[in-house]
Amino acid sequence: MSNDRLKDKIAIVTGAATGIGAATACQFVDAGARVLATDIKDPGQELASKLDAHPGQLLFQHSDVCSESDWVAALKTCTQSLGVPNVLVNNAGMLGSGRPLHEETPGGMLRVFEVNVLGMMLGMRTVIPGMIAAGRGAIVNVSSVWGHSGVANNAAYQTTKGAAIMLSKNAGVTYAPHGIRVNCVLPGYVDTPMSRNVTEAEAKQLLAFTPLGRCAQPEELAPAIVFLASDEASFTAAGTFMVDGGMAAL
Repeated sequence: MSNDRLKDKIAIVTGAATGIGAATACQFVDAGARVLATDIKDPGQELASKLDAHPGQLLFQHSDVCSESDWVAALKTCTQSLGVPNVLVNNAGMLGSGRPLHEETPGGMLRVFEVNVLGMMLGMRTVIPGMIAAGRGAIVNVSSVWGHSGVANNAAYQTTKGAAIMLSKNAGVTYAPHGIRVNCVLPGYVDTPMSRNVTEAEAKQLLAFTPLGRCAQPEELAPAIVFLASDEASFTAAGTFMVDGGMAAL
């Protein structure tokens, strides 16, 4: 149902072609925000239908979060077409090889770091000056429960998601005095194109680690991001928020 929880919010949402990013962009629009959705991939069906239904309120731009020039271009598009962004959702991420540490390559580790950490840093660096000038802003970074809890194998993914949490905390403490709230959402097992790359055995293990006994749909993650972007979360900064079906409690 449409509402005005995000009225006057102008947001950039990365990794928005599908999954959590697409669900977030769509729910932002329903809540009254103007949104630039970005991704290196083409929009999936959910986002594409929303783009057709909300011209001028929801835009899409191909963008690589690891590219400084792409971030500059995204900021320019957002500012010229929607307004200066006062919300950023750093959702883009990659899973990596799934290898244990002794089998991971330096190149593999660096590539996952580029997307999961450097991309997040570049996004914040791009929008924060405008937020400082405005004296307000909200940034929501999407990490993972595996950045908080130990799990075997997939050393690159877990390491970079842990770094994303600390990057969020650092930014949250640094920029709170400027009226900028930075928070981090930690999803558990969510049914997204990325999670569908896990093996059947890994999927069973993930379900076994989830007290609710099922994976989440992206639409179940997006409301937490909507809340953190809204003025309802006005006293929430440098926080980490589990949306993991109870996984981190085990």
